Amino acid sequence: MGLINTELMITVLLLIAAFVSWFTKRVNFPYTVGLVLVGVLITLLLPNKPELAPHVARELILLLLLPPLVFEAALHIEFSEFRDNLFSMLMFAVPGVLVTTILVGWLLAVITGLPLSTMLVFGALIAATDPVAVTAIFRELGLPKRLGLLTEGESLLNDATAIVVFSLLLEFAIDPSNFSFANGVIEFLRVSGLGLLVGFVSGYIAYKLIRQIDDYLVETVLSAVVAYGSYLVAEQLHASGVLAVLVAGLLIGNSGRRYGMSHTTRNVLLHIWEFVVFIANTFVFLLIGLQVNLEKIFDSSVLIGIAVIMTLVARIITVFGLSPIINRFAPNKTPLSWQAVLVWGGLRGGIALALVLALPENFVGYDEVLVMTFGVVLFTLGVQATTLPLLLRKLGLLKGNKNLIEYERRRARLAAAKSSEEFLQLQYAEGLVTKQIYEVLVSEVQVEIKKFSGDVEEALIMLPDIRDDELEIVRKEILQVKRDTLRILRHDGIIGTDVFTELTTEIDVDLSAH
Repeated sequence: MGLINTELMITVLLLIAAFVSWFTKRVNFPYTVGLVLVGVLITLLLPNKPELAPHVARELILLLLLPPLVFEAALHIEFSEFRDNLFSMLMFAVPGVLVTTILVGWLLAVITGLPLSTMLVFGALIAATDPVAVTAIFRELGLPKRLGLLTEGESLLNDATAIVVFSLLLEFAIDPSNFSFANGVIEFLRVSGLGLLVGFVSGYIAYKLIRQIDDYLVETVLSAVVAYGSYLVAEQLHASGVLAVLVAGLLIGNSGRRYGMSHTTRNVLLHIWEFVVFIANTFVFLLIGLQVNLEKIFDSSVLIGIAVIMTLVARIITVFGLSPIINRFAPNKTPLSWQAVLVWGGLRGGIALALVLALPENFVGYDEVLVMTFGVVLFTLGVQATTLPLLLRKLGLLKGNKNLIEYERRRARLAAAKSSEEFLQLQYAEGLVTKQIYEVLVSEVQVEIKKFSGDVEEALIMLPDIRDDELEIVRKEILQVKRDTLRILRHDGIIGTDVFTELTTEIDVDLSAH
């Protein structure tokens, strides 16, 4: 009966998730935040709510749900863009986590009177922005591409820093005599380096296998093996599983998907992983809601309020303090408006929950750290995530104009149809399509082009308020074409890295201005 009850509970939760997804899209509300709220409601309405032991909840998040979320996010990252923004992401992921840990720990210790060692442990587990929360929320919003990459990249990279710092500070809090700063630095380098190596080896092997196989089912299974296998191998070696999955995902998403997969495999792979991520997000955010103890939250509202404020203060100091250094040395600049988004978009979620559930119950200040963690997570998801679209609109980074969305939809259909016509013409010119087949298909495509062209013209006439937006869209497209051309010139050795960096920086400045 236990297995049947578990299966029934999973089925009901999936049904709830499907309804929440449908409803939140209709009311324009973050889907993941809706799941957390539903989880909290379940704890209120059900006398016998679903409960998990802390270690089970932690392992469920880290071992079962986190790998596919990180892998799917990495699949969509362009390696060249990731490399170009790596310095910025590393600055937030390493020094940023350390600064946040110290600031949060010290400020809370001074204000609350709790032991400094305990508050530093809390600072470490709450310092890292969570890849689960960030990737899910930011993908729904449709941010400027590089801003989305910065937020996702930081959240994916800072896991190694946060977990190592958390482990070291926990060891220090329990037994200060065993703590060694030098050993901590060495351990961080070992965890990160070994995780990167495991990810590269597993991703490279999978890439080689994919090139030899032409079966979309087998190739999709291989991607799942890489996602979970790289994470588990790295964790068994006490290395960073998230970094391993990130590197493996980058390899599959760039080399494997471009050079080793058929069109069918690429489409199946992306759709299957999109479904897997939907399931994983469902259980992560429902789990956050289900683990919340509202009675303790209300009883500790003052302590939680202080923790939220200190976490925000540390995030503000970190982002605005490190950004001038980043803008001085990084090839791509981070505008002031983007810095504001990075501050308010510093969401916490499943990682913080998993780390706090790893604390021993006899840890000094255990109850306070537990309730502060849940309080900060609920604030970032319930307040910051829900108000983020408003901030983006105020900064001119996100336009919620329904007319503009409709125009973009029509224009995208036209662009896709014209691309298919160019593809057919190329296939025919190279003798890969017979004249009879070409004439049948090209006539069908041209009918679509004519229809979609009329739809675009109609939108411009019927929706006059989008004309200024149209101008901005085309300007951005022109700048992106210039940037892509410069990347090709650098790749072909026609221009050097210095010239490429200089010219793309100018383009990025123009892009951020529009």
